[in-house]
Amino acid sequence: MKNIIIPTFALLLSFTSYSAAEEFNENLLYTGSISSAYNQVDLPMLPGNWKIYDLEKSGSVPSGNFYVFATLVPQDTGPNDNAVYFDNMNFGILGSKSEETDYRRTFFGCDSGFYSAAPTKTKNIVTRGSGNFEETCSVAVNEAGDVAGNLSNQFYYTDCGEVCVEVSFSLYRENYNLNADNFAEFSEKLFAAIRNTVSGSGDGSMEFLSDYKS
Repeated sequence: MKNIIIPTFALLLSFTSYSAAEEFNENLLYTGSISSAYNQVDLPMLPGNWKIYDLEKSGSVPSGNFYVFATLVPQDTGPNDNAVYFDNMNFGILGSKSEETDYRRTFFGCDSGFYSAAPTKTKNIVTRGSGNFEETCSVAVNEAGDVAGNLSNQFYYTDCGEVCVEVSFSLYRENYNLNADNFAEFSEKLFAAIRNTVSGSGDGSMEFLSDYKS
């Protein structure tokens, strides 16, 4: 894992929601939510302070021919820590004129075998026309993890319209009291909060997660 150095001035500024930070910056911490990310969409965040672990960007935002993928990990994740033992967040923003967006509109990620094969899962796909849809799905891992060694419950949200936005949360199994009885309820609350933030239509608070903490 790369070691991220955070300048003192950035550290002091980072403990408020970063409405002014429209593009991800590896020298900043993030908390609360990210307003108007890449001038496209508001992004929800899990509680706590977060830093960039991996960032990939291509193209020009003003032209619309761009995409960006970012992985964020908790602030206290160290350079020698294995990220599999921490919560993490993944965001994808695909511009209106990007080939990545055209391709993403052609399939549903929730149809993948990873989500279909899990014993405890949720899945919901709402289509609004060709290439225009919202999909949500989630998977609960068991005590042994999945076949790939994953130890986190997975939550995946995508909204594709003029642009495509992907939000993926990995919640480390041992940090939460989640089981087959409450997993669907939890997933519904989480996806509602994500949707409200992305659409700007309501309360996107993630504070309810504290009710499920181990």
